[in-house]
Amino acid sequence: MVISERSPVPMASGSVRAGEDFRVSQSPVPFAPKPGQIRGPRLTGRFADGTLGEFPLGPATSLGRHPSNTLRLVDREVSKEHAVIERVGKDFILKDLGSSNGTFVNGRRVKELKLRDGDEISLGASRLIFHSGEPVAPANAPTAPGVTVVAQSISMPAFLAQMDQVPQNFRPAEQVSDVEALRRDYEKLRIAHEFHRQVSLQGSQTGLFEQILKVAFQLLAADHGVILKVAADGEFIPSAVHHRSDKAVNVMLSDTVLKRVVETGKAVLTADAIIDERFSAAESIVAQGIRSAMAVPLKVNGKIQAVLFLDSRQQINAFSEKDLTILSGIASQASIALENAALAEQIRAEAVTRAELSRFLSKAVADAVIAGETEDLAQSRLAEVSCLFADIRGFTTISENDSPQEVVDMLNAFFTAMAGVVFRHEGNLDKFIGDCVMAVWGPPLSHPDDAARALRAALEMQDAVHELNRRRVAAGKQPIEVGIGVNTGQAVVGYMGSAERHEFTAIGDTVNTASRLCGMAKSGEVLASESTVRRAGAGFDVEGLPALQVKGKEKAVPTYRVHGLEYTTAASSSRRA
Repeated sequence: MVISERSPVPMASGSVRAGEDFRVSQSPVPFAPKPGQIRGPRLTGRFADGTLGEFPLGPATSLGRHPSNTLRLVDREVSKEHAVIERVGKDFILKDLGSSNGTFVNGRRVKELKLRDGDEISLGASRLIFHSGEPVAPANAPTAPGVTVVAQSISMPAFLAQMDQVPQNFRPAEQVSDVEALRRDYEKLRIAHEFHRQVSLQGSQTGLFEQILKVAFQLLAADHGVILKVAADGEFIPSAVHHRSDKAVNVMLSDTVLKRVVETGKAVLTADAIIDERFSAAESIVAQGIRSAMAVPLKVNGKIQAVLFLDSRQQINAFSEKDLTILSGIASQASIALENAALAEQIRAEAVTRAELSRFLSKAVADAVIAGETEDLAQSRLAEVSCLFADIRGFTTISENDSPQEVVDMLNAFFTAMAGVVFRHEGNLDKFIGDCVMAVWGPPLSHPDDAARALRAALEMQDAVHELNRRRVAAGKQPIEVGIGVNTGQAVVGYMGSAERHEFTAIGDTVNTASRLCGMAKSGEVLASESTVRRAGAGFDVEGLPALQVKGKEKAVPTYRVHGLEYTTAASSSRRA
């Protein structure tokens, strides 16, 4: 349902209006919880009578028991003028108007608070959820629930220790006199080894993050753990969270601590009292308490990609510098695993790229392109190519007699057979043009015998068509007839097209002449220009034809009919002009 200006607004109880933009509706309308009923900033929630409602937020939305309020809440626990939500720029500020029973956000009483998407507002028995209307994070960038990063402007954390990430060093056995310490170190080393073995088996970054936290909890007596990815704009995005107990709580982290890790690249040990800037000093989050915390950077190829954070609510000095050393060592191992995961992802991406390139390039060329062993493809240049066109004769008649699906099946079979031949001779499948195939031998990876490869491919194509027709006739279908033209010469090659869509191709008179020769070739014929035959050299049985006058050229083109490979000198001599 779309709500326009001056239209009734769904509500749950009493009357509802948003600023001056909407009329008041006097009858309650049940809320149907479907996304998109009201777009933009809004409140959704359950009211004292059990009904659900959804309504938009205007410049100022007052909440209270009196009928004059924008949102009337029929509840004795709610004051007549209880609270107001005011829009300030893009932000929405909730203000308590001196209510008797208070205004609560996420279970904590507030006087004034900048609302954030998902905040729960409690007034008496009503529970309202604030929706900012801002776009949500994409599905491929999940965030961990129950994590809040706050600005720590009131109470600064106490940084007890900082250290660089270095591999863990263990003393020789003869230098260890404390057996209990040796046992503890051995156990930690065993778990660290198991951790490294486990994370090496993980294929995704999300899986790695979860495994890092689980094994870190085996090593250290932490209550809560979070891994936050560092976005390009410096924002910290919670990506994985883990708790010692089964009871999930909201983990609050100081951005001061996280920024210190990112700015210095060092592991830090802190004791801090988290105070959310959204609450006054008298309403600090006491439940968070004073805690001991550690944060270490997770690096990929030397760049910080995430921060690993652990805290303990048991006592202020729950973690020691030795614990920080252990966590730093874990982070070093985790960084290696993350680099391996990134490398695996790169390999998977290259496999996809290779598969895409292999649709048009031979395997050898595709591998060369991926390995960067070719010249700069983005720069168009003049180069020698051997261009081949293979076109189905009488395609219109076939299309009229067969069903659309039969035509598509025929074309797919034809294109598959032609592409296979091109790739076997290490040519580039330039494009499919209707019922025609265009292939090019030359850049991005040229061969000295490209002209000969093109001619051999043309002959093999006719053999492939013959085999295709054998199967079509056996199935009671009409055979197809194909003419092929080949020409060799200079052409402009490179990426061509728009900024959004382009392809690596060849253009020029050489390409046009090959297309004209294909158009003049009869069914089963392979026509080649003199330049192609000359560059291909010996080994082909060719027959000289009168020079052909092709469209678009003033001079006739010396042309040869290629009968096949040359097996005997006598046979080839009888066929040459």
